[in-house]
Amino acid sequence: MNTARNSFSAATGFGRVEASIFGESALIDRETGRVYWECGDSNTLYESITPKLDQYGVEHAQATFLTIVITLAFLSVLSGWLQRVIAYYNSSVSTRSLSLLILLAEWTILKLPKIENKWLVLASLIFYFYESYNCSTRHFLANAMSSSSELDTYIDSLRNEQPIVTWKVKTFHYELRRIFAITTIIRSLFRSVKKTGAVQELSTSTSALPSSRPLDMGLPIKSARNTPPMFLITRKVVTNEASANYMYTSCNDNTIAGVWTRAQTDSDDGSIVPFTKISLSKVLVLADKRSREHYFQQQSDFVTKYGREDEFAEFSTHIDVTGYRPRLLAHNDCTQWKTRMFRTSIFWMFTCLGLTVPYRVWFKRHCDFIRVTIVKETKAMGATDSYLRSWFPSQGSLRFSKKKRD
Repeated sequence: MNTARNSFSAATGFGRVEASIFGESALIDRETGRVYWECGDSNTLYESITPKLDQYGVEHAQATFLTIVITLAFLSVLSGWLQRVIAYYNSSVSTRSLSLLILLAEWTILKLPKIENKWLVLASLIFYFYESYNCSTRHFLANAMSSSSELDTYIDSLRNEQPIVTWKVKTFHYELRRIFAITTIIRSLFRSVKKTGAVQELSTSTSALPSSRPLDMGLPIKSARNTPPMFLITRKVVTNEASANYMYTSCNDNTIAGVWTRAQTDSDDGSIVPFTKISLSKVLVLADKRSREHYFQQQSDFVTKYGREDEFAEFSTHIDVTGYRPRLLAHNDCTQWKTRMFRTSIFWMFTCLGLTVPYRVWFKRHCDFIRVTIVKETKAMGATDSYLRSWFPSQGSLRFSKKKRD
């Protein structure tokens, strides 16, 4: 690939960083190699129910479990039909060959555990197709490219694009849901009625009270806004959302090609496999100390300005490159009959037949795997040296801002 040849020099500088990134996006300091932020789906070779199973070589565990449940449910229906057929033929026909078939059925299909819960079967079917839709095999087939030259053109277009770093902050608070708020109002009314009665009794029994001390026992108490979050009792109320982009001076592209895994099939005889899986990730690299301080200075100013408008705040970072797709599939130069069975329609046909796991394993054995990291290195030439400010202002700055508002 042209990408690997053009980026060999960059690989020496980012090799140790690229090996520690497993998400789709990351923010890295070039000088220290520190990963400040990482987000997105896992860009590993295996897909399973939990990431920890990948290191043991367990693949497609969730799809396998759902397939077993659906298969047992189908065999449960089939065993019911067989029991009725066996009962019918036992009363009318008694041939030796038929008796052997009945005995074989009784010791195979009829011995399997039965799943007759319709809701469990329906839920398993829904999750089965949902998992198949989100699996990596379907994503690779849906993003197939016709040739390696088309892939090189696509990677070159990503290298020419500038990164877009977006910060988003959302301020919110929690309120009681309407049904719980009504009960709270009713209870507060009862308390106010009781307090009013207590005040009347106290006023009749006590003849003289100091005039300087007002009788405020019956006054309504102002409810506090800071309701703590409680599951199913409170709801989140978003009051403000804001976003801003990181403004950098210059940007260099250092895209690198990383881990390469050869296909298991035809690896010994040296023949060309039909496909190559390409897993892409995006990395924003802060070139030096000045660029690092410039980035966090802008981030701190943004969070300080928009993150204090309510009781709680959520902050997120997004790194975008125009045209980016996390998974690609490239056709290698080989005969057409090898690629005929690897299409999205064929994948769904095998999935409907309950053979999604064998199809995925078969597909993997005919694919090489390569990981490409889109590295964008930003610099801030005009930034001034300053210390790395915290997102949360100090007490002095809070008092100063309060005096300024007053």
